[in-house]
Amino acid sequence: MSLTVGGFAPPRTVPLRGKGGTRQRGDNGVSPLPRTRSRPRPAALEWQDVRLPVLGRLWATAWLPSVLVAGCLVALMYLLQTSGVATTGYDIQRLQTERDDWQLRNEQLRLELAKRRSLTWIEAEATTRLGMVRPDPTALTYLKVTR
Repeated sequence: MSLTVGGFAPPRTVPLRGKGGTRQRGDNGVSPLPRTRSRPRPAALEWQDVRLPVLGRLWATAWLPSVLVAGCLVALMYLLQTSGVATTGYDIQRLQTERDDWQLRNEQLRLELAKRRSLTWIEAEATTRLGMVRPDPTALTYLKVTR
């Protein structure tokens, strides 16, 4: 017995006939065997003969692309979510740094305000920058207030 694509072939009892091997023929001078009867299909391929409904045929032929598209969509959604979370994290970090800078500036301004409200600073500014002099401790000045 010899092995063929469809299964085992029956042994040949008749010698092969042909013209012999010439260069013009692609089959090396061997004529093909005549087909006498059709063989039954293997059980694994019988399902292909059954007519499926339209939805069933679509599912049978398009399940792999559907699964791939669904997987790509899930991966895309995951990437969008991850990038959104990362961007939000960077924004939060930037805003916290900005808030800390403003709080530091606020504290500096409060310190400056407290310094300017102190009487010793006011006296030092009046005497040095404005050229004012302190009054004599024995001199009295009366103010007349009218109502």
